Amino acid sequence: MDSSPSSLIPGLTDDAAELCLSRTPRSNFRTISQVCRRWRTFLRSEHFASLRELTGTVEEFMCVLMESECGRDVYWEVFDASGNKLGQIPPVPGPMKRGFGVAVLGGGKIVFVGGYTEVEGSSSINSTIVSASADVYEFDPASNRWRKLAGMNIPRYNFAFAVVNGLLYVIRGYSTDAYSLSNSEVYNPETNRWSLMDCPNRPVWRGFAFSFKSKLFAVGNGSRFIDIYDPKTETWEELDSEQSISVYSYTVVRNKVYFMDRNMPGRLGVFDPEENYWSSVGVPPRAGGFWFRLGEWNNKVLLFSRVCGHETLMYDLDKETGSRWRVCDQIKPSASHLTSVLINF
Repeated sequence: MDSSPSSLIPGLTDDAAELCLSRTPRSNFRTISQVCRRWRTFLRSEHFASLRELTGTVEEFMCVLMESECGRDVYWEVFDASGNKLGQIPPVPGPMKRGFGVAVLGGGKIVFVGGYTEVEGSSSINSTIVSASADVYEFDPASNRWRKLAGMNIPRYNFAFAVVNGLLYVIRGYSTDAYSLSNSEVYNPETNRWSLMDCPNRPVWRGFAFSFKSKLFAVGNGSRFIDIYDPKTETWEELDSEQSISVYSYTVVRNKVYFMDRNMPGRLGVFDPEENYWSSVGVPPRAGGFWFRLGEWNNKVLLFSRVCGHETLMYDLDKETGSRWRVCDQIKPSASHLTSVLINF
């Protein structure tokens, strides 16, 4: 077979060469991208991402957003399914925010939503003004770039959020000047549009939301009621949880919600939406620090520490009770964990 100097792999047609390259483990991307400019361009293309999905070589990666000890720098680190640290992804455009939401759409694109920045006030010395943002950015691993999406109708922060059937919902939250919001919005990635929608008016502080059986579950801190939205009927119903919670971190693994509750120090809360059943498990103490944030990796619950080293603890649901907790040596973030998401690419 004839080959040309411009061939991806000499002796192969470009179609065959592209299939070969698409099966390369992502941990080797940095090395093979140095072979030539054409390989590097192909590895960063959307066509390459499509081929990996077509050939079934899509891999799962955990992207961890971290904050430096001084709180001035925020950056992302990426780990593969074996725990190998693959490097960093570019920072989100714009000023550093707090109270934001991070979700994944289409299985592989990270969406960074809203949040707030603090600006100096003028009414008194050392006063600050909270400025809410409606900005939304999307990270595409194929191009390794962020792009700006349509903004929310209302700037907001400290809201609950979840993806249900490919649509992103943001629930309640606060706007500029700490104005409490009693509405929600839904984002359709196909049209790149946000639509306002009503939701039950509850005086809650953030809380969390998740998807279960194609419905949106919204749990507000300080409320005993769970609000459930059915997109098919566009109606809300409420479920009495018979308890009030104060959650500051959560993750969903195997259709159960695991959460850290300020009212339960030293315990990991568990909610089973199928049975409307609440329980908890003990968490090993952390010497010289405390457990700070939750995440998911390989169908296991991760618990990230803060202060005196950045150790990670893993709760393995496949192990027998009493031996499920162990130190996760594979995942070693370089700073304090703020949030993490799983993407497939």
